[in-house]
Amino acid sequence: MSTTRSFTFPGLWPYIERAAEGRRLPFLGRGRELWHYKQVQDALGQLPGLAASDRRESLAHVAAVRDSLAATLDGIDLAVLETVQGLGGGESRDPACGASEPAESQPRRGLAARRRRDSQNE
Repeated sequence: MSTTRSFTFPGLWPYIERAAEGRRLPFLGRGRELWHYKQVQDALGQLPGLAASDRRESLAHVAAVRDSLAATLDGIDLAVLETVQGLGGGESRDPACGASEPAESQPRRGLAARRRRDSQNE
């Protein structure tokens, strides 16, 4: 009998709940329906049974899906900002615009994509 503990991926939801602690996010549960969520959860769930080379390929897929989701969220942020500005509004994080928290208290999204864009523009 082996005493080595094997990692079992619990799914994404426990991690998302931890990341969302202390914030009021009424639509958080809807994230389970996202294509991106399912792709990442499926890929991470398969990792323990894969060979090392296949794990790298699967993790590359996870990174690509994550970057796509980050770009989607960045696009939503831009859409909100430009729409509010186009309507003559002020700051897009104004509570009247639907933002529930200041940007500083939210997780940093798309950081890797922004770094790539910034380094390409230099």
